[in-house]
Amino acid sequence: MTVAHAHLAPVELDDPTDAGPADAGAPSGRLPAWVRRHAGWVAGASAVLVLTLVGVQSSLDERERERLAYLADVPGVLSPLHDPPAALRTWTPSAGALVAQDPTGHWAIGARYHLGGVDLRGTDPDTGDVLWSVPFSLDAALPPGGRSEFPSVWVRCTTTTSPDGPRAVCAAEVSPARADGAVTPLLVLDPASGRTLATPSLEAGALWSATGSYLVVARPHRDAAGAVRWILSATDPATGALRWQRRTPWVPEVHEVRFGDQVIRSQSDLTSDDDRVLLTDSGHAWLFSADGEPRGDVTVQTDGWAELARSGALVWTPWQTFAVPAGVLVTRDGTRVAVGERPARLAVDDGSARDVVLLSERSARGEAPQDGTLVGRDATSGEELWRLTGTTGEPLLVDGVVHVAQGDGVRAVDARTGESRWLAHVGAPPVYLGTDGSLVVVVTADRTLRGLRRADGQLATVADVARHLALDPGGVDQVSEYAGRLLVRFRDGTGIVVG
Repeated sequence: MTVAHAHLAPVELDDPTDAGPADAGAPSGRLPAWVRRHAGWVAGASAVLVLTLVGVQSSLDERERERLAYLADVPGVLSPLHDPPAALRTWTPSAGALVAQDPTGHWAIGARYHLGGVDLRGTDPDTGDVLWSVPFSLDAALPPGGRSEFPSVWVRCTTTTSPDGPRAVCAAEVSPARADGAVTPLLVLDPASGRTLATPSLEAGALWSATGSYLVVARPHRDAAGAVRWILSATDPATGALRWQRRTPWVPEVHEVRFGDQVIRSQSDLTSDDDRVLLTDSGHAWLFSADGEPRGDVTVQTDGWAELARSGALVWTPWQTFAVPAGVLVTRDGTRVAVGERPARLAVDDGSARDVVLLSERSARGEAPQDGTLVGRDATSGEELWRLTGTTGEPLLVDGVVHVAQGDGVRAVDARTGESRWLAHVGAPPVYLGTDGSLVVVVTADRTLRGLRRADGQLATVADVARHLALDPGGVDQVSEYAGRLLVRFRDGTGIVVG
């Protein structure tokens, strides 16, 4: 009997029945006897392990496919880039200004302006082929001199949902306006075919927006005492069928506010997001759900304006505080917190991190400074969670991670904690920051496109976006998302669509 002392060590026991003369001369690479005795069991276990690993990988692949399919419907997300990224076609200004687009990249609508009018054109984002063209009738909004006054036109569009597919709702703002006010012509059409579905016009003073499948119109009503109330109507944009209607209380109408020698005109405004409608007028703000459910008067002060923020919040900014920011964050449960920022404009927001509101500093209303500050706050309490300085451009929020340009690099931070996930230097300040779901897409002024892995910021692809052009177009002038593709415009006026 052999007794082991002090330490236990693994040993291998050979079956006596397997030992014999042949074993003495067996090569050293021969399988152990235990494996030989249980070869069938080992093979079966190995097969099970392989199948399990394949199943796990298949499950992960399926989840990734579902995630990318979901992100494909998020506004601002690019279609997956080729490797390396390729120029799909050239772009010229004659293509028209982009006014509406399909997040999945099947169509784009451009406004082609001409003397005294405008045409809407549907195009294929990949080829640039014109699929349809529809003239936008401006007859109801023309000034007294008609087209002889050479009116200027600005078109804005949005899309609504329907069982038959998306609908494009476009409005034309014409100037100079008539003496009795500006009438706003609307054009509702099928963006895939260009078929006109409706051509209503809004009377002077009416405001419009869209949420979900509804066209929401707010109309003012005034009394002899100088008070105003608004009636909001949500309709099917194609048929005009009424879905809901709400009225605001009567409030004293405020036309302008004077601060010393400065006079600021009070302007009414109607905005919306996926599940809210916000009306602001005469120092008051009223909030409704997309289904018309009143969410109360969210007025903070008598004179100012309100803006919708993410995660059910909004920010109120008094008119008289341009020099020293002194806004108020109204959280989703009604808590009010003094803030010095306004709602951050996000290039991509996939709806994750619902417990976080993102705010940013801007130098003036509607303008972003060269170097700004991005702030994350709790969506319920309004408490500041983190602050990031030296940021530029519009950030991205995907899978609970905020990606933002900072100096000559891109930083990824946890949307809740602000903890830095990674920092990637790209050699120059980014002029564009986007994502195709897998990569963070960065374009710098030297025409270089970089694809950084979202997980760790490592460089996955790099390309000169102008390498296929016959002539040197100069540096990058502007970069924007174009129906799931990347539209890069150069300083010489030309451009390319990259995918």
